[in-house]
Amino acid sequence: MVSAEQIRKKMRITHTHSDGDIADNIEAARLDMSRVGIDMQRDNALFDKAIELYCKAQFDYLGKGDQFMKNYEDMRDAMSLTGEYKCAVK
Repeated sequence: MVSAEQIRKKMRITHTHSDGDIADNIEAARLDMSRVGIDMQRDNALFDKAIELYCKAQFDYLGKGDQFMKNYEDMRDAMSLTGEYKCAVK
């Protein structure tokens, strides 16, 4: 699972003052993906990239927050439709 430190480095933030906000956004992204039926136990690089996009959207990284959110939503929706990432039906 991607960490606040890894996301901070992706956004070229050198201080740790935002780590709490980043961690909250990581959790929010994970909950959002779970909400649409994505099995969060199958954590891999694709999950990490989706979380990175979500965090960049929340921080309006490079003034492109809307584009990052669209990219996140597109990736999340595609993952939710792929059997490999769906939660098992109980």
